[in-house]
Parts: sequence; C-alpha cells; structure tokens
Amino acid sequence: MRTVRDVMTTGVVAVEESTPFKDIVDLMHRQHVSTVPVLDSTGRVRGVVSKSDLLLKEADPDAGETFHVSPEARREQHKAAGTIAADVMTAPAVTVPASATVEEAAQYMRRHKIGRLPVLDALSGRLIGIVGRADVLAVYRRPDADIRRDVMEEVIERDYAMDPARFDVTVKDGRVTVGGTVENRSQAPLLMHAIRHVEGVVSAQDHLGHDHDDESTPIGVFY
Repeated sequence: MRTVRDVMTTGVVAVEESTPFKDIVDLMHRQHVSTVPVLDSTGRVRGVVSKSDLLLKEADPDAGETFHVSPEARREQHKAAGTIAADVMTAPAVTVPASATVEEAAQYMRRHKIGRLPVLDALSGRLIGIVGRADVLAVYRRPDADIRRDVMEEVIERDYAMDPARFDVTVKDGRVTVGGTVENRSQAPLLMHAIRHVEGVVSAQDHLGHDHDDESTPIGVFY
C-alpha cells in the first residue's frame, strides 16, 4: 500500500512566522498555491496560512477597532488585524507523517475539512513535503490490471491464504466483481472488506458462494 511519501509534493512553498502579509499574498499568486506552511526558526511547522485566513482582512477591515465576545470571533478578529504570518496562520497545523498511508491522509483531510497537509519526517519532525486532495485521488488512476493483481495476489492469496483458482475476479474502471466460492460463509464479508481497501478500488461487489454455512445455528441447538 502506498504511503504519503510516495505521492507527496516536495520542494514545498513555505513562509516564516515573520513573513509580511503582502509577501504571503504575492507568494501564493506567483506559485499558484492556496495554502502555505509557516515555519519557525528551526524549520518546524508552527501553523498554516490559507487564502481563507487572508480573506478575513478584506472581509473585516475594521477588525482592530471592534471587540468580539466569542473565542472564535476573537480569533478571526486577530487574524483580520494581523500583519505577519504568525498573526494570520491557523495553529496548530494539522500535519501527516510521511509514513502514513494515502488512505489515512484522506481521513485526516475529511476529519479536519482541509485540502492540503504538510508532511513531516517521522524522525526529525521537519517539513519534507505537502500532500493535497489531487495527490490522494491519484490512486484512482491505477490501471484495472494492477488492481486485479493486488486483489488476487495480495488479498486473496497472501492475506487470506486462499486458492486464487477458486475465484473469478474482474475489474472495470475500478469496479471489482468477485465470483467463486469461499470455504466458510463468514469469510465472504471479511474478504470483500479487504478488497474495498485496495488502492484504486471504486466499488466491490461479490457473487460468492460457500462450502460451509458457519453462520447458521444447527437445529436443536439452543443457547
């Protein structure tokens, strides 16, 4: 299974905590990015500045002259009045280790409702890349033949120690159909669960039979 290190973008565009507001805007425009990590003097990620953070200034030019009660409103007021990256950044930054799987990166993005994640080296904690939604979605560009091979060799044969000859697996546009026979009925949903987690699988449908029904209670047996 591919990791974030395999799909991330290196050569990350980043700013320092002291970078002026206008320089951040210019940098985003020149580099065609919507988010930049903010680094401290040791090169560690302190936060992230997005265009949404910067837009608060345009939306509330009088931020420094008003007072808000709620903590969230005060944070937005502080950002809107900010003049350097340390003022306008969202902190702490949501980051992901380079060793995380692509699936885990997608879960981080969904959970935190963000589109890009700074990638950190597990040992040093330093910024080594950035991963975005497009990088994560690239797994769905995998050829059908590669997906089928993973299903047959890595899931059926290796992980479940089953004979691949018992199964008929077809893949079309990432949609997997599995026919054949499992030994026990209870194995079918577990097998299909694993197949759905193969990279590039859009959907997985089974037409599986079974040799033994280990999920039914024998007649005359009571618990």
